[in-house]
Amino acid sequence: MEFGSFRILLCIITLWFGNLIIQAQQTTKTSAFLYDQLDHFIQKPSNSEALRLSKMIAHKKDQLYTKADQLAWVIVNCNLGYYLNQFNQKPTAILYYETAWKTYYENGLIDYDIIENCLQPLGNIYTEVGDLPKAETTIKNYLYLAEQSKDTSKIISGITNLSIVYNNQGNHLEALEILKKGLNIHPNSINLLTNTATNYLDSGDYEKAKVYANKVITIDSNQINAYQILAATALEKKELKKAQDYITQARFQLLKNKNTSARAIVKWQLAYIDVLLSKSEFEEIQKNLKEIYTSLLPGYSINADLPSKEHLIADRLLLKALDIHAYTYQQTKRPLLAIAAFDLAFDVNSKLNIIYPLQDTQVIQHSQNRNRTEAYIDLLFTIHQTKKDEKYSMQAFRAAEYSKSPFVNKALISKKVLSQYKNDSLVSNKNRLNAALTWYETLILKEKLKGKGARISQIQKWTIAHDTTSIALKETLKKLRHTYPKLLQHQNNISIPALQKKLKKDHTTLIEYFYGNRNIYQFIITQDSFEIKKIENPQYFKSTIKKYIHYFDNASIITSDIPEFTKNAAELYNVLKIPRKSKKLLIIPDGLLYFIPFETLLLKKTNSINFSKMSFLIRSAEISYEISAGKYLRSNPKKLQKKTVLGVFPVFENTEKELSFSKNESKSIQYYFNGDFIENEQATYQRFIKLAKEHDIIHLSTHAESGNFSRPASIQFRDQDILVNQLYGTQLNANLVVLSACETGVGKLAKGEGPISIGRGFHYAGVENILLSLWKVNDKTTATVMKNFYQNLNHSIPKATAIHRAKLDYLDMENISNIKKSPYYWAAFVYYGEIKHSYSLSYFWYKIGIVLFILIILLLPRFFQNKT
Repeated sequence: MEFGSFRILLCIITLWFGNLIIQAQQTTKTSAFLYDQLDHFIQKPSNSEALRLSKMIAHKKDQLYTKADQLAWVIVNCNLGYYLNQFNQKPTAILYYETAWKTYYENGLIDYDIIENCLQPLGNIYTEVGDLPKAETTIKNYLYLAEQSKDTSKIISGITNLSIVYNNQGNHLEALEILKKGLNIHPNSINLLTNTATNYLDSGDYEKAKVYANKVITIDSNQINAYQILAATALEKKELKKAQDYITQARFQLLKNKNTSARAIVKWQLAYIDVLLSKSEFEEIQKNLKEIYTSLLPGYSINADLPSKEHLIADRLLLKALDIHAYTYQQTKRPLLAIAAFDLAFDVNSKLNIIYPLQDTQVIQHSQNRNRTEAYIDLLFTIHQTKKDEKYSMQAFRAAEYSKSPFVNKALISKKVLSQYKNDSLVSNKNRLNAALTWYETLILKEKLKGKGARISQIQKWTIAHDTTSIALKETLKKLRHTYPKLLQHQNNISIPALQKKLKKDHTTLIEYFYGNRNIYQFIITQDSFEIKKIENPQYFKSTIKKYIHYFDNASIITSDIPEFTKNAAELYNVLKIPRKSKKLLIIPDGLLYFIPFETLLLKKTNSINFSKMSFLIRSAEISYEISAGKYLRSNPKKLQKKTVLGVFPVFENTEKELSFSKNESKSIQYYFNGDFIENEQATYQRFIKLAKEHDIIHLSTHAESGNFSRPASIQFRDQDILVNQLYGTQLNANLVVLSACETGVGKLAKGEGPISIGRGFHYAGVENILLSLWKVNDKTTATVMKNFYQNLNHSIPKATAIHRAKLDYLDMENISNIKKSPYYWAAFVYYGEIKHSYSLSYFWYKIGIVLFILIILLLPRFFQNKT
């Protein structure tokens, strides 16, 4: 036995040493192989050779056993990133640089200039493709590292590049502030002085822009950007001859340099086109645009005016060129070609969105795309008016619809599709990374909110972790899109016949608004009609809306001057052009209209001060809301499966935040529904997350805030405040969430995406149906409205109808004073979600009558047969 045991031990040791030898051999082979392949590529770099190299090294990703292997992997990926950027393959270049940075950071590598070879170029490419949040975090990462090592040249480089990001974000004051710090270190830095001139130009201080641009030329007369800045300042002053001279000088300096890149020439051409536009030289503009397409798109034929869809790439310079092309077609009275140019621009924008992993970047990019959408709809509306062809108005609707809450819609579709593949490791990995990403975002944000007490080193640590997590999430999302193409479903055009069919089934009229910078459009769709309206006098429209929103700032504003309120409520009803005969309305709001409670509008002026007698819209129509017509069309109302409630009631007893009527609210819900009702100290966030998956309905009776410019919207649990960002990483399966708290539908307004509110956070987490509030609600009256709502819901009344009747019940209650029947008290809660047709009582008895009649007909022969 002892000899046998010894032999077994000897075998194990032999195998162990054997594995070490094999691993050491593989290690030597791995790093040597990677360097050999890189040397071969560098001898003759090209697109095809880059593709060959990536394929050759792919299998080595899982054989990086030592620091030497890992460093070789970093170096190869940095080189691939560098050359692919030179070949104008920016999205692919980003992927290789991200791989290099992730490997370097996660393995704690040293002895390699990661700033110079990876982070600097990566930050610059992020800026070029418009991923500004990623650019900012990447540049701040290496700026922090440079400051720690006191590397002045890299500090100046970091400040320069960060100022470009701030400029692109429109934060000119912040850019100028950081540039001032840089100039204190290096007063004659060409890049710092040029960026200072650029920020003065973009902020409207043309004299200072001119001073700094001339200072740059004094130091180095070959600086192209300085001449372009001077040309732009001349254009602003309508000095066209000077502008032409400066832009010509910039071109001269550009062509002097033999190493000038194609992109640098494109940037000059775009600046030159600005001069040409001021002179309306459209033929010369067309010529330059063709040259730009030739430079950016290898497959473009100069014989064509516009590039083909299949040749498009994710490139912001291309996007700008297409926008200019659309504008020139408009100016030269060729609207259909302008439409074609806009369509191509939308395609490029979609390609850019795919490479943005962060929601913040997508929202910023979408805001810019909304301006393009507005110009597109303006054009289509004009064509529709001229040609009287409905296809153009329908195309305008699809454009407006495509711009409606695209990222919430994408999140909801993603959850629905991926819920079928819960056991897929890709899906679970995506959920894990998404949760981690939002967790880091929250940690960073909460630390920054401490102001001067914030720990910079800790923020930096979390920022790097956030950065590497977002890279991993981006890789996972790319694989998911390839595996499950249905994830791109949100990009499909909406079918108007299918929409009308559903509206017929639901006996509903859909009203969708597009709230632009210049114009407001309204689309009214019923089962058998489609109409587009342009709301005249947009400035009056916007001022009327803003005035009406302020009526709900506090309880006393309406009651202090009821006649003035009723006048404005009737006025806004007419301005919004709401159809009078519709019994059920589905409102798709936009812009400031998200904050309007349509139920409170008056069908006609009144001299009455009795709220219960007023002709509120709620008296004549059941109103519900949706974030998009597409979401409404996808909805498939189902019965509640468990019909149980998770009620969360922190109450906050014996504090300034106490919600004394919250307990009454809890008792009234428990009277109608079973479930888990957690109160006081039990109402923690972790307990909420643990119980949320077990119930169809989630009810949160607590405090919430809409946030401000620096702090996002939040909702309070007993133990902590939860920021809206945290909800993005949560996976919820509830059929309905009731947010019985203040301002849960209010937040910073993002163009097209709507308010970045707590309600939106729950939508993003996967909840299709939400009841949310538009202002600071009253604790007592909220409890009454909620009691009515749950009573209706218990009787199997559809959700939209249940809240509609709950409000009417409140208005008709005799024991409530007239003051407390002000819309402020009953109209705060609005419902976003599915609509289910509910039959009226008369219709119910009509159906019963038919059934009885059929039974009588069937039984009569048998009755007479028995008689005989």
